[in-house]
Amino acid sequence: MNEIVIFPGCMISYRLPFIEVSVKKALDHFGIVFGEINKFSCCPEPNGIKNANSKIYRITAARNLALAESHKKDILTPCNGCFETLKGIRSEIRVDSHIRKNLNNYLNKINLHVEGSSDVYHLIEFFHKLGSDTIKEKINYPLTPLKIAVHYGCHFLRPSNKIQMDDPMEPHIFDEIIEDLGAKSIKYIQKMDCCGGSLERAGNPDVALEMIHSKLECIKEAGADAIVVGCPQCFIQFDHSQSELKKLDYEFEIPVFYYSELLCIALGINIKEIIKKNHRTPVDSFFKKIDIIYQQTKQIEQYFDVEFLKECYSCGACNSDCPVAKYIPQTFNPKEIVRKILKGQLEEVLKDPSIWLCLDCYVCYELCPMKIGLVEVFTTLRNLAQKMDLTVKGFEKEFETFKKMGIVAKFSKSARKRVGLESKKPDLNDLKKLIIKIEGEE
Repeated sequence: MNEIVIFPGCMISYRLPFIEVSVKKALDHFGIVFGEINKFSCCPEPNGIKNANSKIYRITAARNLALAESHKKDILTPCNGCFETLKGIRSEIRVDSHIRKNLNNYLNKINLHVEGSSDVYHLIEFFHKLGSDTIKEKINYPLTPLKIAVHYGCHFLRPSNKIQMDDPMEPHIFDEIIEDLGAKSIKYIQKMDCCGGSLERAGNPDVALEMIHSKLECIKEAGADAIVVGCPQCFIQFDHSQSELKKLDYEFEIPVFYYSELLCIALGINIKEIIKKNHRTPVDSFFKKIDIIYQQTKQIEQYFDVEFLKECYSCGACNSDCPVAKYIPQTFNPKEIVRKILKGQLEEVLKDPSIWLCLDCYVCYELCPMKIGLVEVFTTLRNLAQKMDLTVKGFEKEFETFKKMGIVAKFSKSARKRVGLESKKPDLNDLKKLIIKIEGEE
């Protein structure tokens, strides 16, 4: 990949510039150098312009590609429409010498030339290529408990013969980078259906509203906390149309985000006020959930090495080798316990009697690639549970005996006498006093 130049497209630049802000902030956070070219025009838009005059459509796209080539830069765009246009025309230029020659005949008149040497990347594709590990390393506030409805949009993946990036009907790339943020990308009916955004320009706004209403119903039924898109037209359709539907007594109030906005939130970049001021569908409910996540994360960090737990959960190599889990996997699942801790469900975990089933056998330690294992995690959990009076009866009785006697086994003079050993009890008064003092400090 060469150095990149941002091609925001006219819809983001002039109608949704807050998306451009989030894109640039995210790139800066990863130290990604990008340029800008002030001679870029509209891509042009692949629905209206192409169908009005396909020659002007191709020449305009070729001009934009030629500008990027003249700077020896690849193009990065956060717009599905721009991506389809520029990627598609680049594909034609590279494979068809007749088209390339014809386009250059026009471009030569304005001192430009195109060969298709500059590649075109969608922002979603770009961050997917950046890599899961690179993204996760930068995440400060994982969106772990949140359920996100991903909307791909038509022009991101299709036509597949020119885009050639992901399965056009059963994709995974967008879902994966959402889950890199810690969130859950949920399944829902009509996920791959169009948002209907262009129908209003085609003179049928009622059908456009009906299409988005149908998708919103599916998303609501799936229990999504938010919708994420990678296209400005899709953003407008999901975000703006909810207020129109409200006038018809259909109330959804499902927050809508462009991908780079969610990325910035997870990275810890403060764009909350920009989002609140520029989104039409309220986002307060989402940020309240984020605040709860932050507080839960702080609580977990008091007691656990969160980075280790993330690595532990993604590995899970020892889970099937745990002696207890082998016999009662439905009752004792260490990996599931780690997942709940990471989700902020610490109180639920502490109330779960299964945390007392760990045998402290250290099999997990010996199998752990990091030589850490889960014994200390379970020790911490059980210490916290004990402070909440959640100890299981057997261990509770043992602990009370130890505090009173300084030993856990019942002292038997007769058993010792039978084997000829002295039967005098040990003097443990100092230990018992020390235990009382320690408990008083806690």
